[in-house]
Amino acid sequence: MEKSIVYLNSRVYNDKNIVVLYFDYNKFIFNRLRASKYFKWYAEYNAFAAENSSDIIGYLNDLLSDIADIRSNFYETPLVSVTSNYLIGNNVFDGVLAQKKKLGSVTLYPVRLNDVIYLAVKYSYSRVIYNIIKNIDGVWWSNELSYFLLARKRDVLYNFIVKASQSLTIRLYNEIKVSAPEILTLLYEQSYVKKATYKSCPMEYLKYLLLNNYSKNTIDSYYKFLLRYINYYKDFSLSEINGFGADRINEYHNLMLNEKDFSVITINQSINAIKLYYNKLLKKELLLTDISRPKKEKTLPKVWSKEDIERIFTAVRNLKHKALLILIYGSGLRIGEALNLRVSDIDSVRMQIRISKGKGRKDRYTLLGGNTLKVLREYYKVYKPDEYLFEGQFGGKYSQASARNILQKSLRQAGITQKGGLHSLRHSFATHLLEAGTDLRYIQELLGHASSRTTEIYTHVSTRHLQSIKSPVDDIVV
Repeated sequence: MEKSIVYLNSRVYNDKNIVVLYFDYNKFIFNRLRASKYFKWYAEYNAFAAENSSDIIGYLNDLLSDIADIRSNFYETPLVSVTSNYLIGNNVFDGVLAQKKKLGSVTLYPVRLNDVIYLAVKYSYSRVIYNIIKNIDGVWWSNELSYFLLARKRDVLYNFIVKASQSLTIRLYNEIKVSAPEILTLLYEQSYVKKATYKSCPMEYLKYLLLNNYSKNTIDSYYKFLLRYINYYKDFSLSEINGFGADRINEYHNLMLNEKDFSVITINQSINAIKLYYNKLLKKELLLTDISRPKKEKTLPKVWSKEDIERIFTAVRNLKHKALLILIYGSGLRIGEALNLRVSDIDSVRMQIRISKGKGRKDRYTLLGGNTLKVLREYYKVYKPDEYLFEGQFGGKYSQASARNILQKSLRQAGITQKGGLHSLRHSFATHLLEAGTDLRYIQELLGHASSRTTEIYTHVSTRHLQSIKSPVDDIVV
């Protein structure tokens, strides 16, 4: 009879090194381990385990060798006791913003009750969370909706976040718009331990981003990068950090370059966030050439074939979802541009779409395809959007997260294995136009690229010219 296999794996449990045993259920192995004084059942791992020791493999062989083979592929005894003595890499950014341990999380959703919109507190039921929420001023229980509710007012929301975030992580449903800097600051910084050296991001920086109409994604990332930067220098006050020059900022980002976890794109975003703070808020001119910038990796955009695009659209059953994906591809839109569209931006007479304040806050026109218009008309008749062309369940803009989920679900249903995101629809639009013979300058205008060099990347992924080139191997008899 073929022997069973028992795999060993190292784990740390309550600060002790243990060895865990994994095997397909075998009652003989199970009974021997249960009878052994060395092993006990660990519910956390759903397996038998024992304290680690140098003779554990020998003991297991003595115990089970007649009915099982012991495999130690995932078990390396020498590493268990020595890895903590060595520092691999710099890891200088570990612990810059220490995370609080929270008891759970809640999400605030807009709900309608008696024609009044409130904020409902939703969470996975927990008696601990229930007791925390019920004792916060301004929160009340609705028997009709079976939720805790709070008024949609700035002071009520502020008080709720202050009290609840001490123990819970607070999330807002994507359709809730918050422009109050003091509330956004609470949300951005709720997860961090605020020791004596902790410095909050300057409120003026957040106000500048809001007043200058930066996108939500940019605000989120810039805030995070500046917060980490000022807290990295624990022994310096904010006023001292404000006096830093380009050399110090170079030093900081060179450390990031040495960390394996930071991409070139991430480091460049950090440079942009910090440079904006010094230039615009502190009026301290740091020339772009003064700051060392890593070169971006040259990667080609991910593009689907026309056949794959058609399969994606066919896989989508929901009319709203289909209209959104067809619009992004058919007009070459960024996801933010598509979700910012209003009904009035669709010009069915001139067959154009007006993009207001696209990337770089520039306006432009792009194509409105005949099939796109057809699907949008069908969609409008059913959904009748009010403010934005694509709206969420409670009004307001549709969320980017929901749009991304739509595409990924469609890819799975269409059986397409080539990875890509919503921006790949835009890349596919540009590539397919180029392959159809459209002049690169027109594609640049449709996409809203400031530089033709950005658009030229599609010449590297287009197959039209490649297909016309004959390989030298075809001149050889094989």
